[in-house]
Amino acid sequence: MTLTAGGILLQNQQDYEEAVESFRKAIQFRPSLALAYLNLGTSLIALGRCQEAASVLREGSKLDGVGLRDRAAHDNARISALLQLGNLYADQGKLQRALAVYREALHILPDRYPPQGIYHRLGEVFARLNQWSEAERFQRAALEAQPDHIAAHISYGSMLARNSSRTSEAEQWFKRALRLAPADASVHHHYAEFLASVRRTAEACQYRVKAAELAPDDYSLVTAAASALRLLDRKVEAERWYRQAVTLRPEEARSHTNLGAILHLLGRPQEAAISYKEALRLQPNDLTTLTNLAKLGIAEVS
Repeated sequence: MTLTAGGILLQNQQDYEEAVESFRKAIQFRPSLALAYLNLGTSLIALGRCQEAASVLREGSKLDGVGLRDRAAHDNARISALLQLGNLYADQGKLQRALAVYREALHILPDRYPPQGIYHRLGEVFARLNQWSEAERFQRAALEAQPDHIAAHISYGSMLARNSSRTSEAEQWFKRALRLAPADASVHHHYAEFLASVRRTAEACQYRVKAAELAPDDYSLVTAAASALRLLDRKVEAERWYRQAVTLRPEEARSHTNLGAILHLLGRPQEAAISYKEALRLQPNDLTTLTNLAKLGIAEVS
């Protein structure tokens, strides 16, 4: 096994410290291998060493690949290094830097490399900069390059939904995404967000529950489904998802507080008190939980 392959294995096992050492050794032996720089940068980001990662990714993107047998793989790794660098800048809120890096990737893009991912990223950054015409232009370009690009459908629909005169148009993009990826939980989630924004609460709840069913290990989707059901007074169904949230994050106080609240509403004060007290064990003196527990009128729970 090569050092790079070994590093990727360690990276997949989330052993990032060891992966970093493996990729550094790979670079010592083959300093022109862009793939090693790409993976080293990825592992450094996972470790929170972002400034170091940016330097490594930039260095990898500049390698000319002279003498390498697989030039196509090298060029792909260079582009991927730029995309990773752009993503890093975008996550840090350095949006102008992200734009510059994505544009650089687009400028040197080999003919065989699909451009839609870069178009989509450019559209996302322009949207964050409130430059809507540019954002729309690049999301449309992504969709033209790949008509089944799910993320571009979602981004474009979300963008159109900001304009109240284009909500019908926006909804069509969400519905297309659902037809293309009916088993994708994030698609159902984003459509639910749209429906909630136009105050179609019952429909939004339906798609929130579907998202949670498709991704029952996603805490944010599970709690969103529970909260939506609770708002519609569907308390028994809400309890199921609040219990799932507790299963997923038993050490998070808010999980127990939410479960306690729904049990209280269901008229099961003893069980509610147990949940509230567990929440207080995890987060002592939380005002919301203390208030809720006081409302039960139960002094002690065994």
